[in-house]
Amino acid sequence: MNEPNATLAEALAAIIKPIVKEAIREAMNLNSREVSQSAADKSFLTIKQAAETSGLGASTIRLAIRRRQLRAQKVGRRVLVKRIDLVKFLEANPIAAIADNT
Repeated sequence: MNEPNATLAEALAAIIKPIVKEAIREAMNLNSREVSQSAADKSFLTIKQAAETSGLGASTIRLAIRRRQLRAQKVGRRVLVKRIDLVKFLEANPIAAIADNT
């Protein structure tokens, strides 16, 4: 009696496992989209949101604030960065294109 139940359980697991994996992937993508959309709607960003928006690390954002390269406001215990200031910081030091001499 155990063998048919075990075989049935294995068959069900083989069918259900990919479905569950796909559902988890979709849920994770929806969460990341919601976070990025909610961050896109705000004019002030936390350090974490500024890092996600810019693609930089949170420690890099903090370092830029400490070096006074990026303006920020402290509200209570939170440090907030204006979206406009983040864009100005990112555009401040572009890398010049090198001419191709071929």
